[in-house]
Amino acid sequence: MIKILIVAATHTEADFLSTTIKKAKIGQPVALQPSDNLQIDVLITGPGITATSYWLTKVLALNRYEIGLNIGICGSLDPNIKPVRVVNIIADQFGDFGAEDGNNRLSIYDLGLAKKNEPPFKNGKLQATYKGKLSSLKALPEVEGITVQQAHGSVSGCRKAFEEFGPVMESMEGAAFFYVCRMENLQCLQIRAISNKVERRNKSKWKLKEALNALAGFTGLLLLELENN
Repeated sequence: MIKILIVAATHTEADFLSTTIKKAKIGQPVALQPSDNLQIDVLITGPGITATSYWLTKVLALNRYEIGLNIGICGSLDPNIKPVRVVNIIADQFGDFGAEDGNNRLSIYDLGLAKKNEPPFKNGKLQATYKGKLSSLKALPEVEGITVQQAHGSVSGCRKAFEEFGPVMESMEGAAFFYVCRMENLQCLQIRAISNKVERRNKSKWKLKEALNALAGFTGLLLLELENN
């Protein structure tokens, strides 16, 4: 039997898995067993780096899993990958961890407070570690991400983020999830659906419902393949 921990920041990003998810308490995994070959715990952490780190660490201290799967929505800084595409985020980093120096941003590495290749980082990034050769994953673009505590929503902020990090996806939890999983030696995978471009904030352009539907559809295929793998 494969035991999987699915981690989502909000109930909305995971309630397609079961009607019981809507009533799940933050930090308390909901157990699902769709078949004899697959057992799933669903953990709702609440949004952001701190909540994800705390609840995920607490759950992994008490339980063992074969795979950790982070699901959710994200924004896209890549002009070629638009809503409502589902993506496989294979590397993530903390995008606003550092200091301001006038109009410039200094990363934690620029400040000399950390080293880019100090475990579990590789060149300042946290890598996904799941190695399974699944057909469903091959269909997704492999992209990188940044994790922030304040989402970009101004013209100047978005431009600076693109100049520093390139055409990446943006979330508020991904790097925290990778960090904890890597520290706890849990194979990890991050799948997100794009709800919006990272640009001047305008929610009327967002495709949240469509992105959630795309996420639900792909996650179902992924779990079915894992169940029969």
